[in-house]
Amino acid sequence: MTNTLHDNPLPLREHIALTPFESGDLDALPRYLNHPVIFRNTLNIPAPYTEADAQFWLDKVAAMEQEYGMRPNWAIRHDEHGLIGGIGCFLRNGTEGHSDEIGYWLAEPYWGQGLMTEAVQVFCNWLFATRPPLVRLEAIVFQHNPASLRVLEKAGFQQEGFLRKGRKKQDEYIDVYLMARLRD
Repeated sequence: MTNTLHDNPLPLREHIALTPFESGDLDALPRYLNHPVIFRNTLNIPAPYTEADAQFWLDKVAAMEQEYGMRPNWAIRHDEHGLIGGIGCFLRNGTEGHSDEIGYWLAEPYWGQGLMTEAVQVFCNWLFATRPPLVRLEAIVFQHNPASLRVLEKAGFQQEGFLRKGRKKQDEYIDVYLMARLRD
């Protein structure tokens, strides 16, 4: 596998890039991840999202980078405003697996600007370029989140299924779409 752990940003548009998470993100993570819509549309982000949760995440990201020798999780960063989102893969089958799943979030002030579609496209292209065995990327989208479906469709994902009660969050079963993108 190519050495993919580097500090070079992956540019999205002027002033915005995918960059490493850093200790300075400790304040921004709770500020943005305590949004009720972000909580509602993601499976594993707790509510309330505390500074301790942010520190746990930053430690986990650093440990994964050490373990796998690559950066599976990236911050979406604005030159002036700092951390505004995140995107990553789960490494379900390690770095040599043929499939993986992605997830993402974006701070509310940046919704509706096409930024997440660009982030997903750039991130997926980077994953395919740096992980030769990878041929399939999946994303799970809650039925009540049509905006995320549009993001994925614009980024080249296709719907492959609808899973009734496909995920459980707290005590609620949620119907989900299975979206996938294959290596070109």
